[in-house]
Amino acid sequence: MIKVYGGVYSRASMVMCVLETLGLEYENIPMQPRSEATQSDEYRAINPTGKLPSLVDGDLVLWESQAILFYLARKYGNGELWVDTLEKEADLYRWSLFISNQIEVPALEMLLAIKYAQGEPDQAVIDHQAQILARFLPVLESHLQGKEYLVADKLTVADFHGAAVLSWPKVAGFDLKAYPAINSWLSRILTLPVQKKVRSQASV
Repeated sequence: MIKVYGGVYSRASMVMCVLETLGLEYENIPMQPRSEATQSDEYRAINPTGKLPSLVDGDLVLWESQAILFYLARKYGNGELWVDTLEKEADLYRWSLFISNQIEVPALEMLLAIKYAQGEPDQAVIDHQAQILARFLPVLESHLQGKEYLVADKLTVADFHGAAVLSWPKVAGFDLKAYPAINSWLSRILTLPVQKKVRSQASV
C-alpha cells in the first residue's frame, strides 16, 4: 500500500487530496513539519532533507511535493488530474513552476511569520512578503480570468498544488479581494469534497 508521510496541515494534504480523487488506498503517517520525528534517522533514510511530504509506493521512495503529484497522476490517473497533449503538459508545468518559484516562498514566509511568532508577528516581514506577492499575483489573476481551473479547463494536480500554496497567505490574513479570479478559483478548489475528507483525518 502507498504510504504518505506528513500531516493534514502540511504539504502532504495536497498529496492526500490527489490520492483521494484517484480513489487510491493509502496509509498516512502523520508528522508535523520541523518536528523531532522528521529529523530522526529513520525518516531521513526516506527523505534526507527531513521535510514533508514523502511517498513510498512499493520500491519507489519519492519526495518533493510536485514530483509526487506528477507521479501519481501519470501512473494511476488514466487521464484524470492530468492533460492529454504535450502542449497542455507544458502549460501545466509552466503554471506549477510559476507558483512554486515565484509565489510559494513569500506565501510560506508569511504563514510562518504568523505560525511561529513569539508574541506579535513581525509586521515588517509580513509586509515585505506581501510586496513580493503583489508583484506576481496580477500575472496569475490575469491568467485565471474566465477560467475555473489553472490549466486545460479541467481539474489537475496543478490546482491542488496551487490552491494549497495560495491558502497560506490567506490563513495569514492576506486580503485577496483585489484578485477576484484567484479568490474564486481558490475557493472552488479548497471546497472540493476531497478537501473536507482529507481535513477530517487531521490528528496533528
